[in-house]
Amino acid sequence: MTTQPKRFIEWSDILALRFECKDCGSELLISSLRDLSKREEQGKLSNCPVCRKPWASVNGSTCELAIAEFLSALNKVRGLIGSQGTFPAGFSMTIEIKGKEQEKDDQK
Repeated sequence: MTTQPKRFIEWSDILALRFECKDCGSELLISSLRDLSKREEQGKLSNCPVCRKPWASVNGSTCELAIAEFLSALNKVRGLIGSQGTFPAGFSMTIEIKGKEQEKDDQK
């Protein structure tokens, strides 16, 4: 018999998105509360802030909009949860993340 523990996080546990440059290794943390869809935020992820290598280019396009939409959707869900910390619908919702067991399976 085998067991596989599951790991879940609450929406409020998501603090930031971490970006790591594949060229120089620099890291950038963006608060999960930040609104990247604002005009003044556009282009912030285009290049590494340290070595200036392109970051967000994927197959000739940019993934910046998708990241901004992800953060916007995350914050809409948080808005539904509100200050009570419970989802108003007839269910609770958490996010499952990989545990150490699953990481070992992926490396095989």
